[in-house]
Amino acid sequence: MKITFLGTGAADWDINSYVHGEEFRRYSSALVDTELLIDAGPHIFHFAENEGQPEILSNVKNAIITHSHWDHFNPEIILKLAENNPDFTLWGDAACLRAFHKRLGEENTSTINFIELPIGETHDVGGYMVTALPASHITHDPAECSRVYLIEKDDRTLFYGCDCAWLPSETWAGIVNKQINLMVLECTCGELAINDWRSFDHNDIKMLENMIKVFRKYNYFAEDVRFVASHLARELHPDHATVAKAMEAFGATPAYDGMVLEV
Repeated sequence: MKITFLGTGAADWDINSYVHGEEFRRYSSALVDTELLIDAGPHIFHFAENEGQPEILSNVKNAIITHSHWDHFNPEIILKLAENNPDFTLWGDAACLRAFHKRLGEENTSTINFIELPIGETHDVGGYMVTALPASHITHDPAECSRVYLIEKDDRTLFYGCDCAWLPSETWAGIVNKQINLMVLECTCGELAINDWRSFDHNDIKMLENMIKVFRKYNYFAEDVRFVASHLARELHPDHATVAKAMEAFGATPAYDGMVLEV
């Protein structure tokens, strides 16, 4: 598997302030190989158009959504993806479908193929074995359960967790015996926001450091496991180089828009 980071920022990044060549983070989203999209926020086609990869989304057949917050789930983007591929399927919590209908009207979204991914179940999503696990992150929909994802294919395993503070016990139980090769964890709050209120449903850099130290202490996951941070807030972190130096001290790497990694 290969993961391409289409966006690595939190919701305080204003796309109108984008200047080509300057450091910028779009709303967090990632593409696994060329077919599986994780989160369909409003900036993914901006990435394609401005990073010299106009066809990067043309083969997306499935999108798995972490939760219905607008920086992670944009109904208009879903329609555009479906126009590009008639076999397109949307997967996630039923809250996504409710948000879809509320935004565009049920009559305009009836053509979208939607499959619910219940928490704790593993489903074949276009050849990837995908397990949804709960995230400690709430939305405006009280019936929604935000999720993180475990994605397995060809004996390689990817964990993707944005937005989520710490790991709920149920999620930990679901991954502790997995041979995870790449773990993407969020770090919304940086050194500019230690002890910030957002740490109740987002990680800060100290929380990220503590988790990774525990993972390494007990040799959890695969021998070649790597830890990558995404979903960095513009107002809560310094520049990328400074963040990279801080995270290097505890064995993590901050992702950036356009970063490509083999899982």
